[in-house]
Amino acid sequence: MRNCRIFLVVFLCLCLSSAWADSEFMKKFKSDYSKLDLDLLNHVGDVFAVDSFTYQKDIATFTFRDGQIHLLRYVDGRPTTAIFTGDGTAVINVPSHMERMSLTSVTGDSVVNEKFDVCLIRFADDLDLKLKEQFPFEQKELKWKEFTKSKQAQNEYYFKPSLYHEYDNYFQLLRSLYERGEDGYFWIDFNRFNFCVDPNEPEPVTIAYEFEPADIIATEAVKLSLSTEAPIDDLALCELVKYPITTISKTATFEMGGIDGTKLDAATCELKLTVNTDSLKYLSTFLHYNLKEDSIHYNGQPVDYHRRNDFNFIGIILPEYVYRGDTITLNFGYHGKDYTYTLPYVEDPTPSPHSFTFSTPKGFNYLMPGMGPITETNGRQQFQVVPEQPYDKFYFQAYASGHDTVSVVSDIGITVNFLKAKHITKRLGCYVPDGLYESGIMDAFNYMTARMGNPAGTFEIFVYPENYYTMPGLVELPQILCYAQGDFDAFGGFNLFAGYSVSKQWFGNLLKPATDREFWLRDAASEYLNLIHIKNVVNNKTAYYTNLLNRRDTLYTLNGTGRDRSLGTGLRCPAMVRCNKGAWLLHMLRYLMLDLEKVSEDRFFRFFYELCMTCNATRYTTSDIVSLAEKHYGEPLDWFFSQWLSSYGYPEYDVEYRIDQKEDGYYINTSVATRGVPVDFRMPVILRVKGAGDD
Repeated sequence: MRNCRIFLVVFLCLCLSSAWADSEFMKKFKSDYSKLDLDLLNHVGDVFAVDSFTYQKDIATFTFRDGQIHLLRYVDGRPTTAIFTGDGTAVINVPSHMERMSLTSVTGDSVVNEKFDVCLIRFADDLDLKLKEQFPFEQKELKWKEFTKSKQAQNEYYFKPSLYHEYDNYFQLLRSLYERGEDGYFWIDFNRFNFCVDPNEPEPVTIAYEFEPADIIATEAVKLSLSTEAPIDDLALCELVKYPITTISKTATFEMGGIDGTKLDAATCELKLTVNTDSLKYLSTFLHYNLKEDSIHYNGQPVDYHRRNDFNFIGIILPEYVYRGDTITLNFGYHGKDYTYTLPYVEDPTPSPHSFTFSTPKGFNYLMPGMGPITETNGRQQFQVVPEQPYDKFYFQAYASGHDTVSVVSDIGITVNFLKAKHITKRLGCYVPDGLYESGIMDAFNYMTARMGNPAGTFEIFVYPENYYTMPGLVELPQILCYAQGDFDAFGGFNLFAGYSVSKQWFGNLLKPATDREFWLRDAASEYLNLIHIKNVVNNKTAYYTNLLNRRDTLYTLNGTGRDRSLGTGLRCPAMVRCNKGAWLLHMLRYLMLDLEKVSEDRFFRFFYELCMTCNATRYTTSDIVSLAEKHYGEPLDWFFSQWLSSYGYPEYDVEYRIDQKEDGYYINTSVATRGVPVDFRMPVILRVKGAGDD
């Protein structure tokens, strides 16, 4: 009997090890993946002596006038790497005004026209076949001299996968290698530039640049869809982005634990997706790197996937091809500690319905929109969460135990619950007194509801005195906040922080941008709604303009250090530019819409209200924002958005005037000259004449 038990244990172990073993494809994948990282010195490959070889890759033209090209790192009998030494040039013309401006802001020039004597290429297209059509070749080792040139140029440094890359470049190269064709993956490094065409990205064409020679990652100066003959209109850029898959729904179960209740002991998520491309086998998915995957299943069976330990990126390899319109289901099992990004996601930011089941330690309170009643089983608590609104990324406050609640009713009848944290001591020097804390938030909430109406889907508000992640129905604002009251009064004091957190109820996580190019609005609109609140609730016009001038000076500094970018580049634009320049864009739009005869701002506030309602209710593009502004302005605004959304740089005005007294009154001769912007720059300048006695 004992021998039978031993046999049974061994049999089970063998079965389990077999079930958990890599598939034959995954074994090959891992082997090929390791080949892509092999050191090149003394490796044998095909060597070509090239003369006037021109290679066109989308918008880029590479000319190898005279030199040698070594082909190396073979997968399935064909090379994946090329090293060129000799005399070469790269010419890249960008068919988009916005992206040319972005390129200029990063590199100082609107085109790429570079000579180089060494470059490195990683490729899965037909470069090797084109070379063999035109030039004889021989098998040789890569010698020390050529290897050293490539190393000194740091050619491969910016290709190797790292935490700072959105994708795993080796995975992207391999997936293209397995479907190899003339339109396959192509990446080249020359001088301080990278150029890449990745057919599996939503915007396949990228120009990157080493902004500072010591940078550890190249700055993405240009992102584009595959080029056309004609120039690309700035407002059409977001409409050209092609996401391979879109989320239909997310259903998750969380087992929360840890001494602070914030650890995900175990989590599962069912991710339903729809396919947008003709055919698909390799999927790009993402999960915060602090969350470690335990398993991924497709149609109930374990699926092959690849992930590095320090990456959000997870490359999934389906056992079969799926096609346009198909619905696929992936099940993720994972654990870890990062509840701000609890769910896997894909590139497409289109929001989808969410549904959760939580099991939590008894006595812990959790805050999130859509919570149902709590039940208790075996010393733990369970509850369902089904938010009314769809989300791209869902945040929640994981632990809110040990709080008293103070409820205040707003001007329009919404209950605002202030959670008073017992563990926050009032003896700390940075503690915001209860009266100031509560009144500041209520002032902001009452003003914003009067201007913007009830926040979407919100009937009750909870105010949590820690962290910054604000969700619908949840305002998170630290009560331990060091903001140097005396020095900060000129900007609005605590009201500035209260207003910013509250403004996210209208311009926050419910906004539905079509692509990441529209994300500037989420930052800009919440910032500007807060400034309007500062001007009106605090009744402090000085604080309003002080904030604007401070933002202007910040933008001048960023521009002077070469870190200014076009707002329309979306998440590639630094957050500080998105916030500050975006607020200024809305401020200038407000002045454009000012009715000078009636001294009325009604047009702007009608636009701002409709902007909020539209962008919270439907998927919006930059074109939608521009069309809405033109509707309320009554005239085309392409010139305005071309300057402030698509370009970079800021005007400096030189104003001169002379007052002449004549028999019938006074005449004022005024001259306004503009510096720091193109000659075709336009912007109305409102002048006010103030006489004696404030007349």
